[in-house]
Amino acid sequence: MLRDLRVKNFALINELEINFSQGLNVLTGETGAGKSIIIGALEMLLGARASSEVIRNEKESAYIEAIFVPLQIEKINKILLQSGIEPEDDIILLTREINLSGRNQSRINGQLATLGMVRKISQNFVDIHGQHKHQSLLNKQLHLQSLDNYINDNINNLKEDIKTNFIKIKDIDNRLDNMGIDEKEKTRQLDLLNHQINEIENAELKTGEYANLKAEYNKLNNMEQIYTVTGSIHEKINGEDYNNTSVLDTLGNLMSELKGIKQYDSGLQNFYDNLENVFYQLQDLAFEINNYHQTLEYDQKSLVKIENRINLINDLKRKYGENISEILSYKDTLQKRVNELSSQDEIIKELNKKKKKFESDYYRLAKQLSNLRKKRAKELERSIINELKDLAMGNTLFKVKFKEKPASENGIDSVEFLIRPNPGEELKQLINVASGGELSRIMLALKTIIADIDKVDTLIFDEVDKGVGGKTAQKMAEKIVKISKKRQVICITHLPQIASMSDNHFFISKETIDSKTYTKINNLRRIDKKHELARMLGGVEMTETTIQHAEEMLKMAESMKEKL
Repeated sequence: MLRDLRVKNFALINELEINFSQGLNVLTGETGAGKSIIIGALEMLLGARASSEVIRNEKESAYIEAIFVPLQIEKINKILLQSGIEPEDDIILLTREINLSGRNQSRINGQLATLGMVRKISQNFVDIHGQHKHQSLLNKQLHLQSLDNYINDNINNLKEDIKTNFIKIKDIDNRLDNMGIDEKEKTRQLDLLNHQINEIENAELKTGEYANLKAEYNKLNNMEQIYTVTGSIHEKINGEDYNNTSVLDTLGNLMSELKGIKQYDSGLQNFYDNLENVFYQLQDLAFEINNYHQTLEYDQKSLVKIENRINLINDLKRKYGENISEILSYKDTLQKRVNELSSQDEIIKELNKKKKKFESDYYRLAKQLSNLRKKRAKELERSIINELKDLAMGNTLFKVKFKEKPASENGIDSVEFLIRPNPGEELKQLINVASGGELSRIMLALKTIIADIDKVDTLIFDEVDKGVGGKTAQKMAEKIVKISKKRQVICITHLPQIASMSDNHFFISKETIDSKTYTKINNLRRIDKKHELARMLGGVEMTETTIQHAEEMLKMAESMKEKL
């Protein structure tokens, strides 16, 4: 439900905050006080196009904010997560700022959102009806959904089976489209695939081979420098050139000098031992370096062979993968495709066999659903016509028009609601009904019938009582109350019959201060509500008679609400 609404700098509204409740919330007041302005602000919050003209004079921006507590919060939170918006625990916070600059902003739970995202989630918990376009009734794409809602959960399993078969059929169609090539093209593809497989297989690739090749290539390509440096190191450590003293000779001399004096100080023994260890370690190192040096041999043929192998692997990497593992994996993919093409005729035959079965199941179930829809549509027509009789539209004909459409996950039915307001006229689309009052009453009849199953939490009626009075007004009030037993209803009305039935009554007025006009709102207590009903009954002047009449109307309404 809509819990709180805050509007600032919007048309006549300077700033107001309304706290709504469950049940029937009524807004009344004199013409021009700003009742419909509040609904207009709410419409813009829910995704309607905004104009800077709604911004209050001398202000830079208008601001609208509402907190909703939806019944289907889990479903809505899933939609939010899919749109990248973090959900709250059990509320939806919508805000919209309309700026003179034209840079308007909408937010969901404090996060920036597009109008499309706002409309997508808001249609799950609020529906506005009035003398202008509605969010659902005028959208013929939703007429089928309304009919299915009327039929209720009895068709959910049937619809799910239809959807499952439809998805399977589309999946097979996609696979067949991918396989749909002629013999010439198939031969060409097989030749190419087998060439690629052979190219990879002939390379006899091994995992880890590339790194080893690069290391060996690096060694051979720098053999001359390696040979020169290792030979030089050995010669300097343990060379036999009498003109140059080797490192080992130098260390031997140092050891001899220490040996001659270590008897004079016991601490010198430690130096001698360390020097001796260095001598022997260096002697071992010289031996190992010399052995390594002696094994070095430059092999031009091996270098060329390794270089060619590296180039081959680089060429395969460029074609088939970033490393040898990916190349081998790609070869498996190629082989799988070869197997599919080689047995394509058998696969296509099997897929068509499955598709035929799924299509048979689909159309059997879709026809079953269509027959059920048409049967229940007759019931819906009769129910709405009966409801409209109570609303002074006794000559109205309401029809559900069916048209077969291409298969979809919803079946084979296209549905549109049609109406003939007066005898002798043709059936018309709802969107072409001339009278907004007639459209409002049709909507009210439909909402009355499906109130138990309609998933929308909050219904907003903006002057749906226009042109209605007397007995019809009382019937309309009763129907709105019935709906409010199941859903939150917010209703702008001029009818005291509807206002008397309210659970929460707001009075909208305007005042002028310093040549500026402001819209005000007051939540009425019972005694204030009685006086407002008296005003609605008697017009400008309030008399004892109208006050007494208002009291009687309140008592009657309170009694009637208990019975409804």
